[in-house]
Amino acid sequence: MRSIALTPYCPLPADHGGKAEMLKHLEMLRSLGECTIASAATRPVGMGWSPKSRLEIEGRGYHVTLREDKCSSRTWRQWAGIAYASVCKGLKMDRAFGHANPYHRYAFELSWWREVTRNTELAVINYSYWAWLPTNCPKIIILHDLFSDLMWGGSNKETEDLLSADLVIVISKDEEEELCRRGIRKVLWSPPLVKPASFSLTDRVGIVGSGNPHNREGLQWLRTVSPPDLLKVNVYGGLSQFVKWVKPVRVESYIDPYQPYQDCGIILLPTAMGTGVQIKAVEALACGRAIIARRGAMRGIPAGQGAWIEVDSPGEMWLQAERLCRDEHCRNELGEKARVYYQRYLDHKKIMAELREAYCSLATGI
Repeated sequence: MRSIALTPYCPLPADHGGKAEMLKHLEMLRSLGECTIASAATRPVGMGWSPKSRLEIEGRGYHVTLREDKCSSRTWRQWAGIAYASVCKGLKMDRAFGHANPYHRYAFELSWWREVTRNTELAVINYSYWAWLPTNCPKIIILHDLFSDLMWGGSNKETEDLLSADLVIVISKDEEEELCRRGIRKVLWSPPLVKPASFSLTDRVGIVGSGNPHNREGLQWLRTVSPPDLLKVNVYGGLSQFVKWVKPVRVESYIDPYQPYQDCGIILLPTAMGTGVQIKAVEALACGRAIIARRGAMRGIPAGQGAWIEVDSPGEMWLQAERLCRDEHCRNELGEKARVYYQRYLDHKKIMAELREAYCSLATGI
């Protein structure tokens, strides 16, 4: 099978959820045959395509075609989009980047797209901005976020464009339900891909996250109540530099992505803002941790059925953490429920098998 995948930027290094999702789908496409990555090296949208990163991607077995390989200059629409983005960013109007904003919508010209998709049997487009691009083969849209729920512009244009797809793949169960309400029926729920791991459930408490605004808000919410004096709390990743309480254990960088879950048997999830699915929530479930989540932190996945403790206040989160530290039996029981939940809904082998079936059935017309 010959496929093409449109990505706005280089998927390596996979240092955030969006890139991890791109790689999940790219690896599936490569396993099914010849796969070309179509992308951009410069604005609008392009970044990360250094000679080294391109060689690494090609060394993994992909073909790469960049917009700049064939288009030596920007179109007037692209210049207008860059100007629009500069003004909106300068005025801190982030909500102006809705589905049909000119910066994203016209980043890839129709003539270029028609040329690079010639003779392909399956086209996969990351992000809904380019759902409007036509193809002569089945078209899949990877919907990383349902931007119209947050941005200006409404959902009408987004819905119209998504209706042209043969399949829309979403990360969040909530977004699957929203698209169905809009009349889009060809939807597949495919949550973040995380392999399971097994570690003992220590009594150490952990918080994991980057320093993005949503995570910082969650940390600020949590620190409105001081943690119990004897509670040992590790904070991992970029978020660690924003910790304000007394004597935290900061682990700003770590090589093994499973280190926080090996160190900590209890994971706190204070981040409730944002869209999609929190990948840290899936990681904690995959490792069978005892999870205490702020209401809204476990968004985008099916109801927990006791696989985590949900709280409404920071005081309650600290009290539950202290209780689980003392009670090894409850900690182990909650960790086992998390593992069972992962196996039922989020098992990485099951997710990849469903993707393979969807891709093959579209490409072959069966």
